[in-house]
Amino acid sequence: MTLMNRLHENIFLPALMALACASAQGEVKLPSLIADNMVLQQQTDARLWGTARPGKEVTVVVSWDTTPVKTKAGKDGTWLVSVPTPGATSEPQHISFTDPDGSVTISDVLIGEVWFCAGQSNMEMPVRGFDRQPVEGSLDAILDARPSRPIRMYRVDNRLSSSPLAECSGEWRKNTPEGVAACSATAYFFADYLNRQLDVPVAVITAHIGGTRVQPWMSRESAVACGLDVRHLDTAVNLKTREVHQLPAMIYNGMVAPATNFTVKGMLWYQGESNSSDPDLYDRLMPVFVADMREKFGLGEIPFYYVQVAPYARYGGKELEGIASLRVAQARMMDKVPNCGMAVTLDIGDPACIHPARKKEVGQRLALWALAKTYNANPFAWSGPIFDHMEYQDPKKERPARPDKVYLYFNNTGGGVAPLERPLDGFEAAGADDVWHPAEAIVEGGPGLLAVTCPAAGKIEKVRYGYRPYFEATLFDNFGLPASPFITDGALR
Repeated sequence: MTLMNRLHENIFLPALMALACASAQGEVKLPSLIADNMVLQQQTDARLWGTARPGKEVTVVVSWDTTPVKTKAGKDGTWLVSVPTPGATSEPQHISFTDPDGSVTISDVLIGEVWFCAGQSNMEMPVRGFDRQPVEGSLDAILDARPSRPIRMYRVDNRLSSSPLAECSGEWRKNTPEGVAACSATAYFFADYLNRQLDVPVAVITAHIGGTRVQPWMSRESAVACGLDVRHLDTAVNLKTREVHQLPAMIYNGMVAPATNFTVKGMLWYQGESNSSDPDLYDRLMPVFVADMREKFGLGEIPFYYVQVAPYARYGGKELEGIASLRVAQARMMDKVPNCGMAVTLDIGDPACIHPARKKEVGQRLALWALAKTYNANPFAWSGPIFDHMEYQDPKKERPARPDKVYLYFNNTGGGVAPLERPLDGFEAAGADDVWHPAEAIVEGGPGLLAVTCPAAGKIEKVRYGYRPYFEATLFDNFGLPASPFITDGALR
């Protein structure tokens, strides 16, 4: 049986069984995610679930379609239905859930776009900022917030578990100053930009714990598939120790599993700094992690957009090399994983703070990917230049090729690489001896290509850019989006 088949089995059953254990006898019960003020994904079959007395019929009626949807609670008391949703609307809707013991109605439900957002502290950083670590534009965003604007937010409270949970704690919040101030800045500015561009309700479900590696966000199945040690999941662990936050599946079980029934459009991910000591492992884990998340949500190959790790000058020790390699590994994932894209942050870092203040740009750059690739609403630019290959001679072949000069070609340039005819910092070249030397780089006005020259390297075999823990970007596309750090191994023509 393949990994995908194993992951596909029992996507919903463990969560529903656990919810049943938490349910008291009596009327139908709903998880905290199915509540007033929520947003349902438009134009799909949105899942609704809960518990009731075993064997009792549950009837669900939505205000936009009065045809009842009926099911029966299983032997464990769990039930799940799917209801067709219309196109996006900001008109408040309501949903009633009825069984023989009573009924529950939730109200002020909107129909729009829903995204699941997760990661470590840079995803966690709220609009109001951390202590002595501000977010640019935060006060304007907070004071401009109006509950009438159709942006909704749900934060999954922090919880660790050795087994997948069915219920999480949290509440849906409207676009009030208090709600905006507490929301993940990256997630909020993504929702804000998407709402402005699409003119539909947008919701973000956020889950984040600072300082965590990707391993605790992986499920048991994917961790086992990657050869990670999961023996702690079968023994008692001390949930109060800091180390437990890094154990495989502990965050997934407590904070992601309870949300996987919810029908979302896609996923945003901002994490990686804590994996910088082993970029090769991260490179191996991430494709499995993405595939696993998609299987657990059970919605097909949903979009997965992620943020390149924050530029920061104080990474120390082995991480000096590791963080640069990690950025390259993150960029490489776009070639490995379908329907994913990376927001580059090389120009909006902070040399002295690992939590850069310019979160508005981060959220907007994620939204540019979604607008371009998910909503077909942005044909112009979304990623910054992506390195493709290099050649020894420009396409016009007006001059003899030189071994110490190469031309670099890029995709997704938004009209061309920039700036023109200006020396660019951050480039290095190496010859056959693999020794890196500083290189001269400039976008030549004639061919409009990036030329890299390095006599010290002899015949240039490879070029790299931005291979430092902190680096101020110099290469952009025509719309001002930065190129990712890259290395040209295997891309010589």
